[in-house]
Amino acid sequence: MLRLSLSMDTQEAIVWGKYCLWGTTKHPPFSGWVAYAWYELFGQSDKAMYALSQIFVMLGVVYIYKLARCFLDDIQAISAAALQFGIIYYGFSTPEFNVNVISIGLWPMCAYYFWQGYTMNRWRDWLLFGILAGLNLLNKYVGTILLAALGTFVLWDKGIWRLLKNFKVYVAAILAIGLLTPHIYWLWQNDFESFNYISSRSHGGNITSFWRHIVYPLKFVGAQILFALPAILTFFLFWQNGKKTAFFLNTNSRFILSTAIIPAAIFALICLISGNAAKSMWGFPCLFMWGTALFYFLPIKIDAQRANKFLNIMFVWVALFATAYGIQCLMTTSLRYQTEVRKMAQMFEQKWEEHTDKPLEYVGADVWYSDIMALYASHEIKPMIWMKPKNNPWFDKVDFEQKGALLIAADDWEYAQYQKMYGRKVSAPQKMTLAYKNYFGKTKEKAVLYGFFEPWEVENAEEK
Repeated sequence: MLRLSLSMDTQEAIVWGKYCLWGTTKHPPFSGWVAYAWYELFGQSDKAMYALSQIFVMLGVVYIYKLARCFLDDIQAISAAALQFGIIYYGFSTPEFNVNVISIGLWPMCAYYFWQGYTMNRWRDWLLFGILAGLNLLNKYVGTILLAALGTFVLWDKGIWRLLKNFKVYVAAILAIGLLTPHIYWLWQNDFESFNYISSRSHGGNITSFWRHIVYPLKFVGAQILFALPAILTFFLFWQNGKKTAFFLNTNSRFILSTAIIPAAIFALICLISGNAAKSMWGFPCLFMWGTALFYFLPIKIDAQRANKFLNIMFVWVALFATAYGIQCLMTTSLRYQTEVRKMAQMFEQKWEEHTDKPLEYVGADVWYSDIMALYASHEIKPMIWMKPKNNPWFDKVDFEQKGALLIAADDWEYAQYQKMYGRKVSAPQKMTLAYKNYFGKTKEKAVLYGFFEPWEVENAEEK
């Protein structure tokens, strides 16, 4: 394994799932449940988490094929599904398990069973759609954008009155809402903390107030096209001898256009109206119908022989993305790639043991350090992320005050924030130098601060 530590998102998801809560300070809980269950199932193996990412990617591609097969012949549908591997979201970005990778699997599944329910009106399809829609929303709030795209299709296709009279649709909605209700209650109990995170991730930046309404939508859409460029170029390489067809609107074309264009368009519209930036990676699941749309509206004469050539090119893109990720792992001197996390956890545990004979049960630090200690310490340790109770739904104030915590900070400013929050209960900082190197021997050092939250010491001093 070229990367010595899991990504921060993956570690964070495992920690969320460990406490089996109905919400987190960033996202709904589904990714945490999946991550922790899988991590425990395979004996707390880091390698297993990389496999989990690829399972969701393949699940998504399989359902993209199933959905494409509703509109294209078998060879075209296979090619349309394979075309997704030319999009960076389906290659370079997938080793890091997170909510976006889960979305790659859930969005096509949700759209497929909606289409089957809409066209076939079978109980099985509507029930599965309701369950998957609920899970999609329990994974990440942008699942609402897929529902908006499906709703746009229904209005455009003038099928709204038919659905409003369909009892099965209401059962599907009840299933989705039922799955989501405990999370909504959790949000209400926790002051809707997750939405504060969303707000913090989108901002106006340094661009003047008028131009950011123009620049940010274009930037988001441009990023999606750039990330899909290998797939688009490959398609048009084969389309040179394609056949031309008359474009007309029907139920099929409305559905494809709605699911292929509306999701990214909604993000762009939000940027346009608000003047806030949208992270390009939020478009992760939005491109799941691009391959199908290209093959449907710009059909290629493709037989089995040409399809094999097409698939071979897509395999080349897969290999190139994998190679690029491997080179990054080999060459980077990033702490988050090259740190032997178990050894680092042992070093910090030793500092605690040298300081006190009390057992170490809490670690206060940023997301990266606190999750490492929670996952790789020799015994169970609860993370106290940023030392803020609102960031730690599992927080028990009485227990925390009694047992204290090891503190880790990336710099002086961060440690000063801990001192500002807890005053004399936080000890003076001490410095530790972490040394790490890439596979070519290039060494880098990172100075971190550590200290102790020790309320019992303050109490003893006051008594004396």
